[in-house]
Amino acid sequence: MATKALDKNESRIPFLGDKITFITGLDPLGLQNPSSQMYSYLLPGLNNVTWHIRNYSFYCWLLSEYGKIITSSDPILQKRFIRRAEYIISLMSVHNGIEGVSGSEYARKQLEKDINSFDLQEGTYNNDGTTEHTYWQYGFGIFGQYYVGSLRQIGLIEEPVNEAGELIGIFRRTSRKEGIKVSGEELAKAFDKNVSDNTKSSFLNSIQDGKVSTKQLESFMRDFNITKVPFGTLEHELLISLLIDIDEPLTINKLPTAHRKETLFHLLRFAKKNKGIDSQYDFSRFSYKVKGTFNRKRDLCLTGWYYYQLNEYWQVACTAILNGCLHHLEDLKGPGWMPLIEFINTCRNAVMKAIIKNKVIRKEADTLSRVSFQILPEEEELYDEIMKAKGVERMYHGFIMLFKLYDINHTDLEGLRVYSQDRAIGDDNYDVITFFTRFSSRLEQPVDAFIYEFLLNSIINRHLFVAYNKMGSRSQSTQKFIIEEGHIRQIGNFDPDFTSPRIRNLLRFLLELSLLDENYKPTAAGVELLSTIDQ
Repeated sequence: MATKALDKNESRIPFLGDKITFITGLDPLGLQNPSSQMYSYLLPGLNNVTWHIRNYSFYCWLLSEYGKIITSSDPILQKRFIRRAEYIISLMSVHNGIEGVSGSEYARKQLEKDINSFDLQEGTYNNDGTTEHTYWQYGFGIFGQYYVGSLRQIGLIEEPVNEAGELIGIFRRTSRKEGIKVSGEELAKAFDKNVSDNTKSSFLNSIQDGKVSTKQLESFMRDFNITKVPFGTLEHELLISLLIDIDEPLTINKLPTAHRKETLFHLLRFAKKNKGIDSQYDFSRFSYKVKGTFNRKRDLCLTGWYYYQLNEYWQVACTAILNGCLHHLEDLKGPGWMPLIEFINTCRNAVMKAIIKNKVIRKEADTLSRVSFQILPEEEELYDEIMKAKGVERMYHGFIMLFKLYDINHTDLEGLRVYSQDRAIGDDNYDVITFFTRFSSRLEQPVDAFIYEFLLNSIINRHLFVAYNKMGSRSQSTQKFIIEEGHIRQIGNFDPDFTSPRIRNLLRFLLELSLLDENYKPTAAGVELLSTIDQ
């Protein structure tokens, strides 16, 4: 590009700061937050990385034992204790062929050395006290990075304070309290009952001594298998009770909710009716299809999952349009520059050509009200087409998804707006409900004008707004394109897809509790639990 001439009183000086680097980033249009907010609201007490329900009882037991063995309130000692225990579990799991346990990659490399004893200090800390390149980089281990928030939210652990009311940086299991179904104390005792005295002594001595043998790793497996809850035991019973208890049992001054319980039972019903579950998205898609109703009545839990899936289709459609735009720009100019207005017009014209060719509208002057909604494919089919397509075709399917979502859901927008606002989910300025509410008032706008405006404001300007906000004062940017002097240049791209709604981990929990079988079909125990509420 030609260098712009200096205006009067202008001067060129170097910018004294870090050079900007471009990174991948996530959620380039900032549309996934409502989905995350909704599934956090509906499934509190677990997240996308709390992979095993038995870790809930294991950590309660571990904190309980720590309090008996080490009386110091030094956070460093508790971190070391927990990290050593986690490393043992990782070694034990890999040694005995158990997959999907955190820390297994490092443990596998150590086991490949074919040695008979493992130094726990070496596996958990470097000589200078750092944790990089050990079994787990985060200082407070898997517990601190993945489980603390969920265990605290679900009422199993707490962080004590000193006399000045300041947090002291260590954790303890909660004590039994009236009105609370399951405490950390009860769960710790239940786990302890499933561990023999000899195994317990050997495990805790290994933590203290800082070493563990392969023979011990074999002996620990029976009692410390973190991927299977001993069926019919008190621990098994308490973990089920924990999941169907109120969402946040220790929260005060707040009306208790039970969305985790309701989601669990709706999921069991869905799995029973469909004789299994193929994908973690099957349930949210079902909730979307029934528009949040159960037995022909509005169900608050299913309505939340309906909103979640609507937002997912919306954010996938928008991200597909961004992705298709940038792919098209790359096809047109490679790494070069193109006038922004010319580029938007080119994209608009290409999408309009496809819309008319596929008879979504009859002529270029048609308004949004003239869109042939009845011929549009179903949402799941459109999602599949989006994932297969690229460039202009992906843009086209993204816009068709927008039209489809409006047609199917416009009569429910007000109810969803009230539902989401009451729960402080979404953004009144720009979210799925706001967008389609505004869409309803623009039905007499020509389709080509709508597409141009959407590309400029909801894609180009929206992405820049989100990228700048993420950047803040840092030198790393998630921008996928650069705009200078009215020209645009592509520097990256981002593929559309759904977020992960925690359903996968809930399914894993139910599998490990023997409430679902390997095909995610309810077992006899699962059917029996379901009967307690469906009588």
